[in-house]
Amino acid sequence: MKNNKKTHVVIAGAGVAGLSAAWKLCEEGYPVTVLERESEVGGLSKTVSYKGFLFDYSAHRFNSDNPEIVSRFKKIVGKRLIRRQKKALIYHWGKYVIYPPLALEIVRTMPPWLVVRSGMEFLAVALKSFFVAPKGKSFSDWTRARFGKTLSMHLNEKYAEKLWKMPVHKLSGDWASTRVGGFKLKDFLLGLFSKLGYQRAYSQSHPDSDWFYYSDEGIGHFPKGLVREIKKLGGDVRVSSPVVGVQKKAKGYTVSFLNKSSIRTIAADIVISTMPLDHLSNILKPSVPSDVKKAVSSLGYLAVIMVNVLIKKKEINDASWIYYPDGDLIFNYIMEFRNWSKKMASPGKTSLCVNITCRVGDETWKMKDADLTKRVISDLEKVRMVKKDDVYDGFVVRLPYAYPVYDIHYKRKLKKIQEYISALPDFYVTGRTGNFKYINSDKAMEDGIDLAEKIIRTQKR
Repeated sequence: MKNNKKTHVVIAGAGVAGLSAAWKLCEEGYPVTVLERESEVGGLSKTVSYKGFLFDYSAHRFNSDNPEIVSRFKKIVGKRLIRRQKKALIYHWGKYVIYPPLALEIVRTMPPWLVVRSGMEFLAVALKSFFVAPKGKSFSDWTRARFGKTLSMHLNEKYAEKLWKMPVHKLSGDWASTRVGGFKLKDFLLGLFSKLGYQRAYSQSHPDSDWFYYSDEGIGHFPKGLVREIKKLGGDVRVSSPVVGVQKKAKGYTVSFLNKSSIRTIAADIVISTMPLDHLSNILKPSVPSDVKKAVSSLGYLAVIMVNVLIKKKEINDASWIYYPDGDLIFNYIMEFRNWSKKMASPGKTSLCVNITCRVGDETWKMKDADLTKRVISDLEKVRMVKKDDVYDGFVVRLPYAYPVYDIHYKRKLKKIQEYISALPDFYVTGRTGNFKYINSDKAMEDGIDLAEKIIRTQKR
């Protein structure tokens, strides 16, 4: 049953979640207007072209256990669709090993005394888990209860502290369950010793699953394809149109947005926001209560800096991405996009996308692009990845709202704004920044479509 009442939906933000919601609503006949702050759609799922190279905004592989989501992704990407075998590495104890590591790799690379201690602790927590359910709220509680203290410290905690810029006892265990996934001891033990067990332990949608879908021209092809479908169905997507106000009316909302140098308004029966929650709380009218604003302002987002370097070599290695938990290195992980698609690099050359997390305004964020690039090249030399003379060009991209930070108290703080928003009639949030939820592009698409279906059901009632 199509929407015959012409209920107008305005969506703030043209990331994957917002565009997916728009696509589904347009399919049902809803008039939809999407307003995007940036000059290009995609949010965090963008691809940048530079001197014959393509660079994504960090790693954006697509995999899902939901057949509808996979089918929709394939429809959007079309002939550009490719399926890639994943190969992840981690740099530990001066060696590159497969990640997640097989038991043999752990034994081969770890100092012998650490192997003995890790094995004893792991067996102890494994036996304990058969009788007592693991407890604890923090990241370290979660991982130590499943892997033991020593393995957790070396394979999980070092990297988590480096990535999130906080001690692991202050980081919520929710991120561990999101990143490490649904933990089944039997499958994990099998995964330590065999490839078959590894495949059982990590499902198709898991971050460490064995393969992923991709577009041969980068992930940015995907949101642009969503826009094409939306426009075919009569939807409107406007870039360079940041939303600066949302005013509740007796019926519906008035949404204000910038258009060049002037402020324009548009009437909406339903509003969907994918904006960061702190920005949203500042533009809602009537004003958000002070206690809610305070809770929102205490929610943190990690910024990401990507240093993209061009290299005078055909290839460096065959890894999809490589993790670096060593705190002395400025970057968290690197990607050689040529291994994702040959079209991502110029013929006979390759590139690296280097991921660095920080806080807006901190020492790393304030570094000049040239200094960041110099430091990155120096650290890449330390880990035997490139030589200084191999790099002939590069550029830097900065994203202030990249990862929602799950500190130990984030749920309590998030609940305040969620309760306030849920009380607003016909007003919804979705997406990574809108929902303050650490998700990948496949889940963002699923969340956007699920929200659209919820709106359609509600309108029918």
